[in-house]
Amino acid sequence: MNLLLVAVFLPFVAGLLVALFSKRYYHSCNVLMLGVSVFAFLAILSQAPAILSGEIAPVQLADLDFFKLIFAVDALSLLMASVISFLWIFTFTYSFGYMFGEHSLPRFFTSLTMCLGATLGIIFSGNLITFFIFYELLTIIVYPLVIHEETIEAFRAGIIYMSYLLSGGAVLFFAIVLTYFLSDGNLAFTLGGIPQLAGQSRGILYLLFFLFVGGLGVKSAIVPLHSWLPRAMVAPTPVSALLHAVAVVNVGLYGFIRMIYHVFGPQLFAELHLDLILACIVTITIILGALRALRVEKIKKLLAYSTINQLSYVILGASSLNPTALLGALIHVVYHSIMKITLFYSAGTIIRQTGKTRIQELSGLAKTMPITCAAFTIGALGISGLPPIAGWVSKWYLIDGFLEIGRPWFAAVFILSTIIEIGFLSPPIIYAYFGGSDNRQDNPRIKPNRIEAPKAMLFPLLVVAILSITFGLIGSLPFVFARASLEALIP
Repeated sequence: MNLLLVAVFLPFVAGLLVALFSKRYYHSCNVLMLGVSVFAFLAILSQAPAILSGEIAPVQLADLDFFKLIFAVDALSLLMASVISFLWIFTFTYSFGYMFGEHSLPRFFTSLTMCLGATLGIIFSGNLITFFIFYELLTIIVYPLVIHEETIEAFRAGIIYMSYLLSGGAVLFFAIVLTYFLSDGNLAFTLGGIPQLAGQSRGILYLLFFLFVGGLGVKSAIVPLHSWLPRAMVAPTPVSALLHAVAVVNVGLYGFIRMIYHVFGPQLFAELHLDLILACIVTITIILGALRALRVEKIKKLLAYSTINQLSYVILGASSLNPTALLGALIHVVYHSIMKITLFYSAGTIIRQTGKTRIQELSGLAKTMPITCAAFTIGALGISGLPPIAGWVSKWYLIDGFLEIGRPWFAAVFILSTIIEIGFLSPPIIYAYFGGSDNRQDNPRIKPNRIEAPKAMLFPLLVVAILSITFGLIGSLPFVFARASLEALIP
């Protein structure tokens, strides 16, 4: 466990060093940031055998009655932490190329580095109060990234971002306080749920549930708590990838899974019919998010609504309380992260190299940016759930799980959503491959004969695109970790 705690707190130390020395030792700080992310990933993988066998005991760093800072790991922590730390390596690499020559780089990379520590702190939390501390810390650390461009639009997006997420944090805090009083001070994530909640009145438990939904639903972008996410697309593309594929939204999903299985517990959740209530809430989000994407013209905003649509897949699968659908939800966290980061890297590369931000402007772009357009196509097909890209695997398990429990109408939601997704993700591909000549405007930041991005941007883009195909053909390590996570969630 000590090695995992180092992975949590080392990024904060590294971020401080970046803030102090990056202007003078820019390249050395880049090596430091990349090294920290690689260390975190390798540290997590090295502890995998002990985590899966349950050999790592929780660690308590503080015990002040309500304030108990506890860290614990299980297979779910392993699954989430491994994908987050792995993708962070490529986000750093991509950022070095994308942000080269931009302003306020010390602030940008300080925040980006510390975000890794805050995210891992959430994932390794052993109780609700530790979860909350790092959950809110991540909100604050991401703010400088959202307003990085320092335009009026960026500052407005920052205000909306903080208003939504701090309000959600306040609601979550009330949920934790209520849990504390209902459970006689037991805030630990517990297999099967916190036992003291089972004896409480239905009314108070429904209140507790909706407080958790309100608190966690902001980061998970549940309608109508989603508006901050599309507006935050004013941030640089590496930040968009961070928000949509790696950190912020994933910890919201992680919180929902813990709430269902380790706070309420599957049995109490089903007795109160909270599974159906939550399923109906996120079904609305799935459909509305997809329909809204049909009307979007800007590439990054299109991907934002796609994220809103896709995140609720995970919550819907988790709410089923069915092992098959839950397995689909868990692997969808991984596969969606990889496929969505592929799309954002591709979109960012197009924007960085050509200045184009709208779908119609992509006409003929595949002729001059074939690698980038191919990667975008892979990500789009995967998000739509079409074989052989990874997305079809998780959708298959999600549909199969709801058919197993006799709720075909929720299985139909995934099918309907897939049809709409094809509708809004096809136009960029059609324009790029079948549109007219590339009417690319000159971009003063690049040489006239340079179309594809620098290697620092192309390399991570190619890796995640290849992984999107690979995971669609073979189960691989994420599948192993996801199957093990079932035992950490369903007793």
